Amino acid sequence: MSLPDDDIARRIIDDRFGIACRWWQKQDPLPHNEIASRLTEHHLNLHVNHFESIDPATGLPFCEETPFISLSCGTVERDTAAKTNFVHTARHTALWFGTRFGQESVAYLYFCWVLLAPRSAVAVEGVAEEVRDLNTYRRYSPYHAEGEVAAKIRVPASQISHCERWEWDRGDRTIQQTWTHHNSEFVRPESLSNVRETL
Repeated sequence: MSLPDDDIARRIIDDRFGIACRWWQKQDPLPHNEIASRLTEHHLNLHVNHFESIDPATGLPFCEETPFISLSCGTVERDTAAKTNFVHTARHTALWFGTRFGQESVAYLYFCWVLLAPRSAVAVEGVAEEVRDLNTYRRYSPYHAEGEVAAKIRVPASQISHCERWEWDRGDRTIQQTWTHHNSEFVRPESLSNVRETL
């Protein structure tokens, strides 16, 4: 998949569609009758731990047909020998992936929110999976420090606050934000809160 330019990055917000999973990007219209068979623990494990492996069911690399969308939320890694914790920020991780591990000079980051399931609910399309949560996802993953949250099928445009373009200069090894596009129709997550003010 080629990297987007500013116009493509802007359209993800302005066309009011949002961020689609790779499966939907490759197969449009999306076969909605297949969604339930794709939102499974097996497919989530492939997405998180075997992203580029060949899916025996289809013979294709799983990354080309995943129903999940990787979002970076940051995480904390514990080094018990050093008796310390290391914070991996969401932005740092997203820039690392967005520049394809330093191979590309431009990365676009989308700032969004999703609802997290309080426990594993892979079959429920409307909530994301907090795969970094070791209380819920206890299977060992070599990618835990990436701080991933797995959204499903689509992140609606109304949940994207803005997009940023970052430019990586490999020569002097610096990265800086060079462009921002705000979503005028962004709906803040606080709109879902059931907390009421009291006296």
